[in-house]
Amino acid sequence: MPAFESKFPGGEFAAFSTAKMSYFLPVREDIDRATIDAFFGADAKFVALTPLPSVELHVPNSDAQIATPGNLIAKFANGKYKVMDETYYHKNFNDPITDLQDNGIF
Repeated sequence: MPAFESKFPGGEFAAFSTAKMSYFLPVREDIDRATIDAFFGADAKFVALTPLPSVELHVPNSDAQIATPGNLIAKFANGKYKVMDETYYHKNFNDPITDLQDNGIF
């Protein structure tokens, strides 16, 4: 497990970005289809979970993106997605907003 991953909650969490509210999904080695379906909702049909494991995003009108364990997938209020690593996250976003049980606050 990448070292930075332990700083993030175990599932989807909310955080304020420099633009608006964003949702983040840490990509872990044990990610499963149910997690993908829950995070992407109606867009899940455009997301493939491959054996590496990796998460491949092929959302219409967007560039294809691939996330591997240790990456975060951001879901923005405008319906766009961004795969990012620790450096990008810490440069462009605030720390996660979570409750005492490490769950996202919505």
